Amino acid sequence: MYSSSPYKFHCYCAQCSGGEAGKYQFVTQWTLARHRKKEAVKGESEIIPEVNTNNEVIPSSENDSENNGDEDFSNWQVIENDEDDASSCMDAVEFNVPKVKLEGFQSDVVAFIAIFLTYFQLFFISEYAAEIVMKFANDLVVLLHYEPIFPTKLDTLRNAVGIDYTYKGMFRLVVCPECHTLYQPEEVHCDSKCTFSEFRITCNAPLFKPATIGASKMYANKVSAFNSIKYALTVMFSRPGFESAIEAWRYRTRHNNTMYDIYDGQLWNEFKDRDGNVFTSQARSLLFTLNVDWFQSSKRTVYSVGAVYLTINNLPRSIRYKKENIILVCVIPGPKEPKDTQINNYLQVLVNDLKELYYDDFFTCTAESPNVPVPVRAALFLIACDIPASRKVSGFTSFNATVPCNKCSTAFPARYNTHLQRDFSFGLEDIDAWSLRTNIENRYHAKNWKEATTKRKRADLEQKFGTRFSALHDLEYLDLVRCTAIDPMHGLFLGTAKKMVKIWRTTICDLTHELYLTDADLKEMQKEANDIILPAQYTPINQKIASDFSDLKADEWRTWCLALSPLLLKSRLPVRHKENWAKFVQACHIVCRPCITQNEAMIAHKLFYEFVLGVAELYGPEMVTPNMHLHLHLKDSIQDFGPIYAFWLYGFERLNGDIKKMTVNYKTAFEVTYMKKFLSVVHYGDYIRNLPQGIKQNPVMMSSFVYLSPTPSDSLVASSVSTSFDFSLFVSAPLRLNDTFTGAEILPPDTQASARHKVSVNRLTQAHYGYLLAFYRLVYTDRTFASALIPEDHDDLSTMVLPDISAFAEIEILGQTYRSKASRTTRGCYIEVACNPTIPGKEAEMRIGEVQYYFSHQLQMKKTIIPNGRVFAPNAFDEHLFAFVRWYNAPLHPFRGFECLGAAYYHNSFRPADSDCILPVSRIFTCVAMKQGYPDNHVVFLPLPRKTIGL
Repeated sequence: MYSSSPYKFHCYCAQCSGGEAGKYQFVTQWTLARHRKKEAVKGESEIIPEVNTNNEVIPSSENDSENNGDEDFSNWQVIENDEDDASSCMDAVEFNVPKVKLEGFQSDVVAFIAIFLTYFQLFFISEYAAEIVMKFANDLVVLLHYEPIFPTKLDTLRNAVGIDYTYKGMFRLVVCPECHTLYQPEEVHCDSKCTFSEFRITCNAPLFKPATIGASKMYANKVSAFNSIKYALTVMFSRPGFESAIEAWRYRTRHNNTMYDIYDGQLWNEFKDRDGNVFTSQARSLLFTLNVDWFQSSKRTVYSVGAVYLTINNLPRSIRYKKENIILVCVIPGPKEPKDTQINNYLQVLVNDLKELYYDDFFTCTAESPNVPVPVRAALFLIACDIPASRKVSGFTSFNATVPCNKCSTAFPARYNTHLQRDFSFGLEDIDAWSLRTNIENRYHAKNWKEATTKRKRADLEQKFGTRFSALHDLEYLDLVRCTAIDPMHGLFLGTAKKMVKIWRTTICDLTHELYLTDADLKEMQKEANDIILPAQYTPINQKIASDFSDLKADEWRTWCLALSPLLLKSRLPVRHKENWAKFVQACHIVCRPCITQNEAMIAHKLFYEFVLGVAELYGPEMVTPNMHLHLHLKDSIQDFGPIYAFWLYGFERLNGDIKKMTVNYKTAFEVTYMKKFLSVVHYGDYIRNLPQGIKQNPVMMSSFVYLSPTPSDSLVASSVSTSFDFSLFVSAPLRLNDTFTGAEILPPDTQASARHKVSVNRLTQAHYGYLLAFYRLVYTDRTFASALIPEDHDDLSTMVLPDISAFAEIEILGQTYRSKASRTTRGCYIEVACNPTIPGKEAEMRIGEVQYYFSHQLQMKKTIIPNGRVFAPNAFDEHLFAFVRWYNAPLHPFRGFECLGAAYYHNSFRPADSDCILPVSRIFTCVAMKQGYPDNHVVFLPLPRKTIGL
């Protein structure tokens, strides 16, 4: 019934026992062997008991031989390493990835059809539908006088095509339905009960139940599915380009005081290895982000399933959150979430792996080193969860504790006439006096909590210090205070933005003696919102404002906060209330940018602080929420980990949605099915890459697999990473006003690909061709250009500019879609560009324009004269990528009201066209929302933070 787990051996060494006699941890056979060898080398006096496969201690007289022959060595190989190197005290272990095995097929063609059908079902149709197709195919070949080619059951077909290759690293553990204690399947039987005991109380819950009432067949009450981190890493390192991708961050362009990604945060270069050196100074040193979250498996029932993910921060942001680069460590069974400390049972399995990856080098073959195993190491670097999950995972208590914040040790008094609710307005007058938590203090309180002998003592410690023990405390290198990031997605948008709307909808205004936002206001706001043209990737709020903001998701609250509220609340809130909300919106605009400077982080922090002070003053101190308090610590997370894109949760939320969409029968242990299907999907490319050569060498078969998913190609990772593309250089380009942009700049690889979709070959109009020719003459001062429309302009040394272009309606840059007037929708056709100021020494002037269309143009390289006097014209072209933009006219009269948000007031007409209309796409600064209907044919534009890949 259950697959075997590699973690089935008791290890009593000093590391695993913590120095306590009789204490042990579950480890693999080879980890046990390495730990025994380390203890022997250290000269430890005690003998570490050796166990057999049944976890029975072998007497010393019986363990003379190294192996009793019962273990399975099919996937593991021990490599003896006698050289004096970093691993001289232990064996180097290589995890061999098995090849895909195809069984029972008459030919490669039949095998190809079976593989295609297996994955077609996984991506598109139900199992029942797939079995109908299989039956039809069998009937068809029988009519053609051949033998049937498919089995009758889909599971049999899956086994035949070797799809279990994708989840070879998966194993299952039996879970106690009451206390979530985990058991190896080999340790329990149908009559077993939970033996976990705490404070002299034994759980004693039955671990198994009958399949049906009165049935003799028994099933585990709960089963949790785990995925080996080492196996997942081995599969990833076998991908071409993966090893280069995790090292690409080393070659980025650095800019002083500007943070573009997690590598620019302070902690990246302060995180140390076991020898005290910077952890990432060594190649193949991976730093993980941990996310734990729960989702409802079905809309019809309340059943909460948990998922534990790891992401690899060394990967470029553009591919970091792609499913194939995510490690799904565990699926936690429902129907309810584990209680606060019960989550440690699942985390302990993860911690055991993380200890080995940090303290003991893990050896594996890679695509760059297919025959010689190389060392890989990894560590947990960041915990990014929503507030309830982060407090469970990192060992912090709820907001009812006296010290409720996980960043500072401020003791908040209880609110008046309440015993538990805390007054989070306390201490706002002097936040510099707040005392920050430290790692030493946190571990001290966690140790005391763990050693407490009664529930009452633990409850008192939790209430007083806001700390409990977490399994992550076993990772001695991890600072849980610093490495648990503030969650901006839930805090800013699902938290404060939602809270403020609730305040306005339930509080009476002193001036009007009505609600700040009445039902009539909501209906009017909905009409105005429907007329606002939003950029792509900003989710419209269709009819949800009029229905009292019902069921808004995080993306929709972000749209409300950043794009809609500045325009819709202008005439509806009193001046002081509107100004206070504007501070919050402005701070969100700053922190939601793809890059941020230290100075900008301080400005946002000041705005958040002034906003929270304003909330306490305008609405009362009881309206200051825990989220608002945490906004004042967001600066610390930005300084440690870079822009909030490095640690906010949109990417993980999408993963939850992907798992939830997978069809399961909701019968016993369907969480295991979630894990299997997820691994089968994300390792699709790895599966195709490891097929037998007869299929891999057939171009027709390989091209057909792309119909299902674009991932099977050998350039799975390499295609998304360009060694010549520099993320930080590209993001900073729009504000480098002294640079010359020609349109031939290096763009993100995905941008180049998106520009080739839906392309039409056109010829520029005479006027537009003239603007392009003038642009080239302006930016290429070392060349001379000849017009194709004026033959007498041409000479041997001039570059002929042809009027032929490839035009397209939209383009995607780092995940942000920019459209044009040629698109089916105008959403996303407005852009903002930085220009040189008219007065030298002033700040850059921002200009708003409407993109008419995008186009690429091939410009022949400069001709040269070779020594014999002949003219050499190389047969090569530079591709230039442009947007043709019409720029809006300045307003006829000034407009006040949104200056602090960067909103711009323009006349709804265009400037005369000239060469300025030719805009290299790398100069686009950001996307813009637009609202019409202002006096004298004016419009308001609101620049918004642009999206970047890897949210």
